[in-house]
Amino acid sequence: MSDLDEGWRRASHRLVLMRHAQAQPAAFGDFAMDADLRRPLSAQGRRSARQRGRDLHGIGFVPDLALISPSLRTRETWAEMGSFFGDRAPDVQYVNALYETSAEHIRDVLWEVDEKYCNIIVLSHNPGIGNLVVELAGRAGSGSLPPALSLGFPPAAMACFFSAIPWNNNWNSEMKLYRAMCD
Repeated sequence: MSDLDEGWRRASHRLVLMRHAQAQPAAFGDFAMDADLRRPLSAQGRRSARQRGRDLHGIGFVPDLALISPSLRTRETWAEMGSFFGDRAPDVQYVNALYETSAEHIRDVLWEVDEKYCNIIVLSHNPGIGNLVVELAGRAGSGSLPPALSLGFPPAAMACFFSAIPWNNNWNSEMKLYRAMCD
């Protein structure tokens, strides 16, 4: 077992940051925000979301809390991931502030989380979620992103971090990147 595997296994706090899976394009000519919010997953997106659920099950991630953007594609991504967490279903919160937002706003949402939640998954959108992953992975000195993620944070990309301190007190110094995954 590697040091990272051991760190992940023993960590008191785990955080998964994930971008929604691939969505279908909005209807031609419909540029309204409501049209973007209603975009469902594509068939490929559904397959990728199911794979991410299997990936999280494989590394033993059981969230206490799921913070999810209210868009249809993020809600469908969550549903397609399945019950990778077994019979200990997390609290699920649909957070408007996670739609079309910045890394800083996502961090603000995390800082507002009650300390009783130790294992959190955030399901959001680019560019905010991808920028936060790059920021946390780089600033924490936790290693570099896998080459596939160095060019961006594609649909269904996911990064897993661990820490010894609560997320609402974490300024990156204690975070370690455990694993990043993308198709």
